[in-house]
Amino acid sequence: MGEIEFWHGALSPSYEKQANKQGCTLGEDAEFVQRLGDCLVLGHIHQVITDSEYDKILRRFQNKVLVPRLKPLKKKGDKNGR
Repeated sequence: MGEIEFWHGALSPSYEKQANKQGCTLGEDAEFVQRLGDCLVLGHIHQVITDSEYDKILRRFQNKVLVPRLKPLKKKGDKNGR
């Protein structure tokens, strides 16, 4: 897997849609990851967390929650997912 980018925000596509466009999936973890990401965004929108806290938390969220759960999408006719 190469470099992967995600957008965070109330108007951003779901993490699963973003992952799919980049050839990956969150699989069974998609709903959990989306809910957690939405909580972070709402905390920032409602000023529960500051801008600097939000940036730090999003980096940690990506590195410890989002990216580790990514799996390559299986291509049609490929049984190994490669």
